[in-house]
Amino acid sequence: MSLWDRIRMPGSDSLEMEPVGIGSTNGLLTKRTLIVALTAAAVIALLLMVWQVAQILLLIFASLLSALFLRTLANLISRNTELSVTASLNLVVLALLGTSVLILLLYGPDIAEGFYQLSKKLPSTLDRLRTSLGQYAWGPLLLDTFYQIGNALTDPRQLGKIAGIFSTAFGAVASFLIVIVLGLYFAAEPGIYLDSTVRLFPQARRARIREAFDRIGQALRWWLVGRFASMFAIGLLTFIGLAVLGVPFAFILSLLAGVLTFVPIIGPLISAVPAVMVGWAESGSTALYVMILYSVIQALESYWITPYIHQKVVALAPAWLLTAQLIMAAGFGILGFLLAPALAVVIMVLVQMFYVRDVLGEPVELP
Repeated sequence: MSLWDRIRMPGSDSLEMEPVGIGSTNGLLTKRTLIVALTAAAVIALLLMVWQVAQILLLIFASLLSALFLRTLANLISRNTELSVTASLNLVVLALLGTSVLILLLYGPDIAEGFYQLSKKLPSTLDRLRTSLGQYAWGPLLLDTFYQIGNALTDPRQLGKIAGIFSTAFGAVASFLIVIVLGLYFAAEPGIYLDSTVRLFPQARRARIREAFDRIGQALRWWLVGRFASMFAIGLLTFIGLAVLGVPFAFILSLLAGVLTFVPIIGPLISAVPAVMVGWAESGSTALYVMILYSVIQALESYWITPYIHQKVVALAPAWLLTAQLIMAAGFGILGFLLAPALAVVIMVLVQMFYVRDVLGEPVELP
């Protein structure tokens, strides 16, 4: 009897061997490959869809920020008065609307005239700056660089890309109205939208998701407080400093500095350019004093206001913040650029909660 017969003999003490089902193994691998491929295709399709509607999603995020701002003011009034949250919200909306209309009626013409006069003065200042720089050996190279940057910024194709939704989908007015209307809806009934979103997740994860939303809301609330505090402080200090130096258009330049402070890092740099140019039109020493003034004000903001706010909110390193601004500006235009800091706050909270704390097991300080 051969060895193979002994192995196959029933009741034999030798090991019984069965042929392997190669076809079934290949079928299992094919099913797994198909599942992975379909999952990858679904993820790619979802990302492409999100990319197509990214501008709309950014508008929704902006409306959430406006709702958070309105709701914060309403809760503050409700806690310190006998008014309900709904009545407090109505009071906040009416107060903001009335204040805006009053400012436009009283100071709107003066502000518009100031911007008009400033726009008329800047070209002559540029000519004087060009003449002064032309006296130096490195002047023509610097001027050529400025011209290239200016041509790139004024290229209609670049402007269309940068403006994004403001110049293509709805226009600036429609976008602003969308943010306001959605913000009012979100602020009026935030619980409805929060609960419906949380229900999209499995029952076991809903508590963690709700905690994440609470943490994000708290972080964004303190971020908004920090931004508005910085805007007010820088606008006021800039006006006082420019008025002391005798720089023309002090109110317009300080208003511009305060508004652009909402965009960290890059905004203050942009606001300093027209101020230095106006100072240069007066004299070279005035331009130097203006540069020193803006540097001192930014130092005060960076070492006084921002550190205090960072005690309440996730601290963002300047390099990471600038990187986020550049990426969002390149991918989503000016709207992405403006919302990049707030989105960075959201991402940092999520990373600290679901990765640093849950995965790595390290302690974190959340807002």
